[in-house]
Parts: sequence; structure tokens; C-alpha cells
Amino acid sequence: MECAADATVWPEKGRKIRVFIVDDSPMMCKVMERIFSDDDEIDVAGTAMSGQSALDGLARCEVDVCTLDVNMPGINGITLLKHIMIRSPLPALMVSAFTSEGARITFDALRYGAVDFFQKPSQESDKDLEDQKTALRMKVKRAAGVSMGAARYLRLGRSAVRSASFEGIGKTGYPAGVSVIGTSTGGYASLLTLFPAFTAPPREPVIVVAGMSGQYLDFFIEYLQAYTPFPLRRVRDRDVIQGGVAYFVSADEISSFEQNGNGLTLRVTRRTNLSDREGPLDLLLFSATEHFSDGTLAVYLSGDLREGISGAREVHRIRGRIWVQRPDTCLSPVLVHSVMDAVEARSGLLPELVPVIQEWSRP
Repeated sequence: MECAADATVWPEKGRKIRVFIVDDSPMMCKVMERIFSDDDEIDVAGTAMSGQSALDGLARCEVDVCTLDVNMPGINGITLLKHIMIRSPLPALMVSAFTSEGARITFDALRYGAVDFFQKPSQESDKDLEDQKTALRMKVKRAAGVSMGAARYLRLGRSAVRSASFEGIGKTGYPAGVSVIGTSTGGYASLLTLFPAFTAPPREPVIVVAGMSGQYLDFFIEYLQAYTPFPLRRVRDRDVIQGGVAYFVSADEISSFEQNGNGLTLRVTRRTNLSDREGPLDLLLFSATEHFSDGTLAVYLSGDLREGISGAREVHRIRGRIWVQRPDTCLSPVLVHSVMDAVEARSGLLPELVPVIQEWSRP
């Protein structure tokens, strides 16, 4: 294990993001080194092929972000993450093959303080590999901006309500209101804190615009469902929405409401290039205000994207309600700060947002 030369603390202007790679595969370490070395804003601070070697190396190097292989012999990725968070917390990205079992372990890591995860790079085509490289570099850059002071271990208890008992929970008919939740970086931890704290299903539908790819969203919903006392669903085009249910929209999709007889459906299409000012969260909030007016509740959680600001202004204009996660508890507070700068919004701890969403209906 070797350390790169010392540098000033990031994000000082001109300073590269220093990444430490941990993987028990020499080949994967070299692949990731090459991926990062091709980016002028990233420097590889060091590599390690075992948990103990990683702990020794991290103690000697100045590091901004580390990538951790989930499955390693001896000290595995989860155990290593726990050591890092106790000794000297820093943003960690978990590397996973992302099988069903790998997904569970990866989401466990998010409870222990990991910021995000990515699938091990694999080459199905040249374009596919280039897309993976770009996504990996972007995840590292976003992780480098995370506030580790907001990282917390999440102790979750399994929900006593099982999926089989969810039948009949949803309210039929036209909803009286809707809650729309927007999040991106740091959102996994926020949602893993928020939904398990509910004491009853929400009165009205909840739509979550999650800043995660559709290929991971189904895994996350399955994981989160085990700790949540009401149904969570991946929304499909023309789904009839019901109170008492939370519907998830991926970062790859655009959604809007459409009246269907006495009920309401969600139209879902693939995301196309949108303007810098308006994204999927904005478009859904515009649609929500058209159908629910002041019965629209917009909730902003941890995130580093500025999408959703135009939507917040529209919710404010029609006298809907806007709440944000308290900035000092966000792994990435960029989104909530942007909302609070743009409109009047109430701020609260995640447990304080639970009754707001749970009891929300048209005022």
C-alpha cells in the first residue's frame, strides 16, 4: 500500500479529491485506479486489498473519499466501515456485485454511515463501460461534498406489520391531498430514518422522487419495506394511487397525475433531457398543484441537486405546505438550503416530519 504526496484539505480551489480504493481483487483495484486517473479532479491516494491493510493505510494518508468492497475475507466491507466511522469518519462508497443478497448487505452499510454505493464496473459494451466510469467518478465527487457530521448509525427494528396484512390499507377514491418527497445524495439514510418512524399509514398518498437509478430502486424498496408499517410500491405507468401508500419514482423517470373516473393515476415515462432549472421533481409538483392546489405538501430531504426549486415556488404560490429536513442533519444539505433560500419553508428533524406527512390532507 502506498500513499500519494500530502496536499491541502479539499475543497480548496485547485485541490484534487483524494480517493482510497479497498478491494481484495488486484485486477479491480487496477481497473478503478485507471478510471479515477483519467479524471483531472480525482487523485488516487492509495489502495489496499484487505481490511487491515486499509486501516493502516487510511491512518497514514490524507483521504477525502474511500471505496469499500462489500465482500472481502477477514475484515469485510461492513466491519471495515464500522472501524472507519469510529476512528475517523469519512465519506465511503460501497462496491457491490449487487445480487439480491449483495443489495441487503449494501443497504445495511448505508445504516452504518456509508454515503452511497455503486455496482462493480463490468464491460458489456464500450458505451456501457464508459457510462459506468462517468457514473462512478460523479458519485465520488458528490460523496466528497458530504457532511460527515450528519452521519448517524441507524438502529432499525423490523416492522410488526407484514406485507400480507397490507391488503385493504389503501384508501380508494380521489385523494384529498398528496405529499411529495424529493431527495438525492444522502437520501437513503433519510428515508431509512423517516419511514420506519411512522406509527400508522399516511392519510393521503405519498410520492417519493428518489435520486436513485431504477435498477437499484426495487432492491431499496424491498429493504425499506421490512422496517415500514405501510405499503411501499415502485410506481408503474397508470397506477391508481391510494392513501396510506408510498409510491417511488426513480431518477430515470418523469411522473404526473391524471384523473381517471373517480380516481387518480400516475403517468410515468422515461426521463428525457430537461432544462437545468426544472427536473422530474419540479414537474411532479407542478402536476400536484394542478390537481390538489393547497392540498399539496412538498418535503425536501438530504440532496445535492437543485431540482425542485421551481416546484417549491409553485407550491408556495398556491399556498401549499413546504417542509425540509433540518440542514445540519442532512448528509448533503445543498437541496434544503436552496429551497429555504427560495421560499418560506418549515424545517424539522426527521421524526418531526413524520406526523406532518402522516396526518397531511387538504387544510
